[in-house]
Amino acid sequence: MTSLTPKQQRAEHVNQVIRIIADHGRRFFFSASQQRYASMEVDERGRVWFIDDHSGKRVYTHRTPWGGRWRGFTHGGTLRALVEEFREYIRTGKQLHPYYLGPERERLTDGNIWGYAPEEMQKVRELAGAIPVFRQQEQAP
Repeated sequence: MTSLTPKQQRAEHVNQVIRIIADHGRRFFFSASQQRYASMEVDERGRVWFIDDHSGKRVYTHRTPWGGRWRGFTHGGTLRALVEEFREYIRTGKQLHPYYLGPERERLTDGNIWGYAPEEMQKVRELAGAIPVFRQQEQAP
């Protein structure tokens, strides 16, 4: 049995976060019609791929000389930006700021940009925020 590389371990952390996001609110990263969750994986050369929940396609997440189109990616720009941040965490180990979990609009009364209900967003932030993908909030003295 082989042990996981650090990148593979970080990909597993990201997949835990993806499942938490997918199990709450509007269920981003889960396709009800396909009964499938999105995921991320690292290939044998250390490159990071996103497996789309709806299309089932393996999407190359790195920049390429022939353009930045992610063929098979069925989510919008906000979630693509999050996936790019997940990729960088997997590649480098640099933790994300918890802000990436459902960023709030300029006026807090407008809610988060994901459109999750406040109580669902709070659950996502609590559960996913405890996973090493995200920097931990400093405890008050």
